[in-house]
Amino acid sequence: LADENTRWSASVEGLKTSNVTLLGDCLLAAAFVSYIGAFSASFRIQLWQETWLPDIQEKQVPFTAGVDPLNVLANDADIAIWKNEGLPADRISIENASVVTSCSRWPLLIDPQLQGIKWIKSRFGDNLTVVQLTQDKWLSRVNFAIQMGGTLLLEAVPEEIDAVLDPLLSRAIVKQGKSRMFIKLGGEEVDYDAKFQLVLQTKLSNPHYRPEIAAQCTLINFIVTPDGLEEQILALIVNEEKPDLEKSKQELVRKQNEFKVTLAKLEDDLLKQLSEADPATILSNIPLIEGLENTKKTALEIQEQVKASLITEQEINASRENYRPVAAEGSMLYFLLIQLWMIQPMYQYSLDSFNTFLYKAMYKAEANDDVALRCQALLTSIRMTIFQWVTRGLFERH
Repeated sequence: LADENTRWSASVEGLKTSNVTLLGDCLLAAAFVSYIGAFSASFRIQLWQETWLPDIQEKQVPFTAGVDPLNVLANDADIAIWKNEGLPADRISIENASVVTSCSRWPLLIDPQLQGIKWIKSRFGDNLTVVQLTQDKWLSRVNFAIQMGGTLLLEAVPEEIDAVLDPLLSRAIVKQGKSRMFIKLGGEEVDYDAKFQLVLQTKLSNPHYRPEIAAQCTLINFIVTPDGLEEQILALIVNEEKPDLEKSKQELVRKQNEFKVTLAKLEDDLLKQLSEADPATILSNIPLIEGLENTKKTALEIQEQVKASLITEQEINASRENYRPVAAEGSMLYFLLIQLWMIQPMYQYSLDSFNTFLYKAMYKAEANDDVALRCQALLTSIRMTIFQWVTRGLFERH
């Protein structure tokens, strides 16, 4: 453990410092979770960097220099797990995930492009009950999820949420006796399991909810960002043009995320074994020493694999970057299209439809072994295909 001494000594010093700065860091993170979710990326930065931090500093609340609320709410292992679950890798999506996993109120996802709901469904898998308020007997399914202590996803909720759900949204839980908890829904007493979780999702891009909804739920803006969409379109194009390259990239990202999670777990196991050992017999405790050696050996092997994978990642990224101009064009075109509703509210374009026409444009583009010429052909084809698609749906006066 001698080689761990330096790192652990630095960690101890860091923990001593954080004893003082923890108050300000937690204050910033709590405000971030409570208020920031509904806003866009630029306004979030303006709010916490230019308003909250100066205010904390002015009131002389100690905080860590250069503090980032995302780093307070999540570590590398958490972010790696979310990415493996299908969360887009852009910063705003990671911020949203940190709010979803940290908030004490029910999360309400503003999710017109269905980015957030895909991650939620992947995260909870078979343990998730999905209900739409337009389904038959939806209330009985809600009651069952509450009783079983599962995770309930209310999908595509409108601006006016059914009044029957008010006791659930406001957590009007009644405790009876020592252990029984229940909630009244639709005039019935429903046993309430403390493990129950509720997630709400709306497809509306700019919903106007009653003020009390903002008090009962944490609104989280999952609307896709230009940078995030550019990365997704790049993956889509490279997957079509160079499937082996994209497959290698996805496998590499998955492995790197798993390495981070494994390293964090190994370090936790190492510290747990040491904390539980008897100091008087620690040197003669053969099983402990062997366990520590195996843990350390595995950690070193993973660290070597991480270094090798970083080199491979640089090579793959260099090849993928050739298609970056096409992805940037696609992202720009989509964000141009979704502004057309200002001319006529009927002009609405979904991301899934846009991706469908991207694929059509790629199939139509002239084949060429030269990557630069192929990219130029893709750009021309995408512009023309999207132009034809949009103009076909415009009203005559426009």
